Amino acid sequence: MKTDRLKYAGMIFACVAGTPAFAQSMCDVDRALTIVSATDEGLYEETHGPENTIDGDLDPDSRWSSESQGGPRTLLLDLGAQQTLSALDIAWYKGDSRKSTFSVEASTDGETYVEVIPQGQTGGATLDFERFETGGVDAQYVRLIGVGNESNNWNSIVEIAAIGCGEDVAAPAQPVLTERRGQGMFGLDPNVPPGQNFDLTGWYITTPADDDGDGKADSVYENELAGGWTDDRYFFTDPATGGMVFRSTPAGARTSVNTNYTRTELRGMLRAGDYSIETRIDGGYPNLNNWVFSSAPEAAQAAAGGVDGALRATLAVNQVTRQGRDYQVGRVIIGQIHAKDDEPIRLYYRKLPQNKYGSIYFAHEPATGREEWVELIGTRADWAPNPEDGIALDEVFSYEIEVIGTPEGDEIIPMLHVKIIRDDGTEVVAEPFDMRDSGFSIEDEFMFFKAGAYSQNNSSPDPERDFDRVTFFELDYSHDAPPAGDGVEPVVPAVVEAVPATAGVVFDDSFADGVRDGGDDELGTNWWTTTNSSALEFGPNLLGLVSGGSGRGIRTTFDPQALAVGQTVQATFTFTTPDFVGEDRDSALRIGLYDTLGRAELNGDLSASSNNPQPAYDGLPGYMIDFDIGLSDPTAANIDIRRHTEDTQGRLLGTTKGYQHLAGGGDPYVFEPNQTYTGTIALTVLENGVEIAGSLAQDGVVLTEFAHVDEGSDVSTIGMLAFHVNSKTFGSSKDRDTPDNGIDFSNVRLEIIE
Repeated sequence: MKTDRLKYAGMIFACVAGTPAFAQSMCDVDRALTIVSATDEGLYEETHGPENTIDGDLDPDSRWSSESQGGPRTLLLDLGAQQTLSALDIAWYKGDSRKSTFSVEASTDGETYVEVIPQGQTGGATLDFERFETGGVDAQYVRLIGVGNESNNWNSIVEIAAIGCGEDVAAPAQPVLTERRGQGMFGLDPNVPPGQNFDLTGWYITTPADDDGDGKADSVYENELAGGWTDDRYFFTDPATGGMVFRSTPAGARTSVNTNYTRTELRGMLRAGDYSIETRIDGGYPNLNNWVFSSAPEAAQAAAGGVDGALRATLAVNQVTRQGRDYQVGRVIIGQIHAKDDEPIRLYYRKLPQNKYGSIYFAHEPATGREEWVELIGTRADWAPNPEDGIALDEVFSYEIEVIGTPEGDEIIPMLHVKIIRDDGTEVVAEPFDMRDSGFSIEDEFMFFKAGAYSQNNSSPDPERDFDRVTFFELDYSHDAPPAGDGVEPVVPAVVEAVPATAGVVFDDSFADGVRDGGDDELGTNWWTTTNSSALEFGPNLLGLVSGGSGRGIRTTFDPQALAVGQTVQATFTFTTPDFVGEDRDSALRIGLYDTLGRAELNGDLSASSNNPQPAYDGLPGYMIDFDIGLSDPTAANIDIRRHTEDTQGRLLGTTKGYQHLAGGGDPYVFEPNQTYTGTIALTVLENGVEIAGSLAQDGVVLTEFAHVDEGSDVSTIGMLAFHVNSKTFGSSKDRDTPDNGIDFSNVRLEIIE
């Protein structure tokens, strides 16, 4: 059997080297196709990179291994040209002793994928190649999506072969290598502070320290926290996993005289470092830094920074207290929704010293009425038996806390949803909790999220060694937009019917007043965030797109322009690059023009991410152009043109998924630091289609330009212009009002040309 395997490996190696064993061009006979490259996300184990799967070596040490840590892992194969794919032959690592779970998707363009092998398991009985049929699909790109095996979360493949027919493709002389990312869990880097692994611009932290001697626990606010602040006593990066560690000792300082317990805990800050916005308003009224329920009065929603919300985290509890009063031992709060004075939810983890596993439960403390408790895993009792389905210390799990307003007749009922996701993917879901009678749906109430380690034991006799420690691997929150955007004062334009376009300037914004709505400038326009609320930065004569360490987008809406045949809508934008310009950032600067389809919610901030898509962005007719930054081969830098499709990505320009790539071209170009460029995007309505054109110039000299006609397109109304920059493209910082944090626009003009 080993001899047969080596013979087959030799045939595969010959094909990879560009000399296929068979030369049939029809699918009468299948053959091993050339695989030009095998790549992945960069999270593989040590020397077990994806290129090992196509090296013709069946030694188990020559394998790809990547651990699923809260999400799948993807092995991407490039066949070099569109081929007919009949099957995949895969030799799995330890394939004779365990079953691996995976699925396979195929694509002709690398953007739109279809599932060709549904999620299932391997046979678990052989080290040889197993064949998995794909049905003769046309494909150039094939991605295998692994979610671990029956023994653990590792995805490991020794060798893979694509079987089918098509044109002969020569493999590159040198293998394409995937750059390895963070060494810790979930792609986290153990060598950087938490603010470089996590987006902490929307949080401040309180610890048990009292270094200023004022008798209260110390706090560090958003900009300093996101800038890399750590404290090796209470808040730091775990050197093994890269996780964000919260340590809270009962011996530390409290946050106030009314608090009985210590904490190392984050507090959500929707202002995201804009210190001109108060943390809270005296009297308990909502402001831009806090959020409210959708059952609150409209005036409260309009004044708030968000409506309803979801908090998501992946974490492990590493240690809890073991000594002290019976009712306090072993309990720590790991997530909260805090109101003005009370807590709609406190999520507890509790493990008693005599038990192997811990319990999870939550408390609902209403503004009016008695506190209620809900047990999810195990029980909160002081002498509870070991919960057989409990969660052990150091076990990784996730939680989701979400408030959703549910219509009931003419009312909106605030419903609390809580979910625990185990590391094997199983879920424990609480019954939706009705908060209509909890007293939070009033005008002088507000909410904010909290996460970390909030100790619930102040009686341990050995507080320096008997403490709580919690490590977070993922953490984010999201909210719906308020009725008037994010509560900003500028008047939001009402949605109007498209007007027939007439030649002239629609807006010409030079940001003279340094505000988001153009101020007193009659030709100014409004600006909204499309991703993180920190994406916008304003100053005299500039608008900043803050994107140094985080992919972010901004956009403006205007009276929809209905173009007639022969008319052109053209946006011209002038911007300056920062000190840092990234490398190998393909399609990283994106500009789009869209029809808003009369959606009123687009006239406001709408944060979107892969975890929090916004349906308002789905299916908007329009086009994107994008520019490459710092390619290793500068001659490959071009302008790509893409059409927005009826997608459900909910991210607008945050991803090229949901777009059809139409064409690319133009002269090569290079972006340099601290230089000013002027770009354009233009759409011209033709008799039978739309011409899309883009250009880039510097000092009046055109560096590159490209145009393409999308025949048969009926896109003719435009009401929104958007920009997006991928992370690590322009700038080294993602904090507002700091140097080198993104690109600065000095002028954006939109005009109709006949």
